[in-house]
Amino acid sequence: MNNNWFPRFAARLFGTLAAVGLAWSGLGTAATQAQQFGGPSSSNTMMHEGQAFRVVQASDPAAAGWDLNAMQSAMNASSSSFGNEVAQVGHHGLGQAQSCGSCGTQCGGACGSAGYGGGMACPTCDPYRYASVEALYMRREGIDNFTVARDFALDDLDFEWAPRITVGMVPDCVNGIEVGFTGVLDWESDMSISAVDGLSTLLIEDPAQPGTLGTFGFNAADEADAQRQIYESRFWSVEMNRTMMAWDVAKLLIGGRYIDFEEDFNYSTVNGANTGLLRNNAANRMIGLQVGADIYNPMGRFSSSYVRARAGGFLNIAEASVLVRNDASILANGSEESTELSGMFEFGTGVRYQVGELMAVRGGFEAWYLTGVATSEEQISSATVTPTFGRALIADDDVFFIGLTFGAELKY
Repeated sequence: MNNNWFPRFAARLFGTLAAVGLAWSGLGTAATQAQQFGGPSSSNTMMHEGQAFRVVQASDPAAAGWDLNAMQSAMNASSSSFGNEVAQVGHHGLGQAQSCGSCGTQCGGACGSAGYGGGMACPTCDPYRYASVEALYMRREGIDNFTVARDFALDDLDFEWAPRITVGMVPDCVNGIEVGFTGVLDWESDMSISAVDGLSTLLIEDPAQPGTLGTFGFNAADEADAQRQIYESRFWSVEMNRTMMAWDVAKLLIGGRYIDFEEDFNYSTVNGANTGLLRNNAANRMIGLQVGADIYNPMGRFSSSYVRARAGGFLNIAEASVLVRNDASILANGSEESTELSGMFEFGTGVRYQVGELMAVRGGFEAWYLTGVATSEEQISSATVTPTFGRALIADDDVFFIGLTFGAELKY
């Protein structure tokens, strides 16, 4: 018999007793040892530092007790939350994401671009509309002390109220259209005087026709008993613009505008039973293009300052007419029409306060500059009354307007 059998038998017996002892003491199992050394195992537990841990295969998540439906719901909620965050890039986060096949300019570039993950849904928003109503408290400058009478002059025009109404729509939060109406602003200065000692005029008789202004008090020996001067100025406009919105920070616009600016001057006199009249009308029908911008600068949580600017070039169809009558005699009567170039520039600044989600109020100061127009003041600057008096159309005058604005706007 081979004498080497005993060492082999003793080694096997020792190994078996050791395995049984380890299992009895709870320090491990044969299956665990086999798993640790890469061997096959039929057990689902592993012992470590006196604690038992359940072991599952990575390919069998259901065996681990994982709720696959809950996991899927959580993933969908996370994806939906991400989509909502992207949608908030649009107007006030009201929109939902849509496929890039139809988003157009809402992506700010080409659909499916790298900026949106190469085919991800791009941000969009709900179309919105807006309307604003402002009260303008404006004055036409430059009439103070104007006169054709020697003994009194006109006061400056008063401030007058008129509305400015604007309505618009923005189908894709960027490009839109709006229409606006301003007016009618109507200013008037009216002065009259009567005197026992008589009144005279600054008008000058035509040397070729002496004695033709007797009713106006041209001669010291034949002065008028009463005189009156009325200066009236009217302004209104209508416009249609293409708008481009830059979030809630700026609005740029370009479009067409029509401006109607007209003036009348009446100078009447009474001398005994005789009357005299000087009447002038200057009309400007202006049509052209304008550009503009409304810029907002945040000041607080609900308040911001703003700047409003407009600049336009127009074709001005100007017309002037005049009538001078000395009792029954017509000294001048006629009209003249011409086409000129003119311009309109507006600047305003103020404060805007957001009252609620849909409404805001605003107030500020505005100044307008109208150039290249015909005015009554300019037409009768020549004092000599000839048959062609007031017939030479002058359409190069400048007019300033200043005032305050108050209003509210609604966005929905």
